[in-house]
Amino acid sequence: MNASDPEMVAREYATSERLEARRTRVNGWLRGETEAWDEALAAIAEARPQRVLDAGCGDGLFARVIAAPEVIGIDSAPAMVARARERGIDARLGDIQDLPFDDDEFDVVVCNWTLYHLQDLNSGLREIARVLRPEGCFVGIYNRKQHMEELWSRVRPGFDASDDYDEPLARHFTRVETRDTVAYTLWESRDDLQRYLDAYIEMMGSMVAPDAPYPFKVTRLNRVYVARK
Repeated sequence: MNASDPEMVAREYATSERLEARRTRVNGWLRGETEAWDEALAAIAEARPQRVLDAGCGDGLFARVIAAPEVIGIDSAPAMVARARERGIDARLGDIQDLPFDDDEFDVVVCNWTLYHLQDLNSGLREIARVLRPEGCFVGIYNRKQHMEELWSRVRPGFDASDDYDEPLARHFTRVETRDTVAYTLWESRDDLQRYLDAYIEMMGSMVAPDAPYPFKVTRLNRVYVARK
């Protein structure tokens, strides 16, 4: 899987349906004391931001729950921008690697599960740092080693779902903090899990849900990056 292939990315996000279906709360049960979304929202709140940019906002679901006077979303997929606007987000079409904003415009830039889609990671991080005000904060949720290993080892042996951005972020920010979370998802039936896997067909191809056991439980290992300019 080449997550930064622009043609694949364009096909994947031509509609919002697969993205929304990949949210495990849609087809499964969530459990755990530390949820990555909650930890990221806490990090944003700690910055007491006036102006927040959600870079790669997707369908706008995360942007909608950010507590700030002004939240702007940007995404390269027209369908995602349209869906985010339906949710009341000030969403705009644009490229993270060439952000249409002036220097020092935002207190916080959010970028969840998006950096791996960039063809030029350093260019994207440079742009994110540029639009942040001095002491501004980057917040992003990504996956750790063995994230959902119970599932991927059965349906896609050898697949590594983890992302490591410690070193790239350190090149563009003065301080990089990581906050690890552990939570769980449980699918009650094979049909439920198959619907989840079908949402990955564009990026990972066809996958077949395991026959047993059900309910099927996986461990979600996420990392929230909090980086200061």
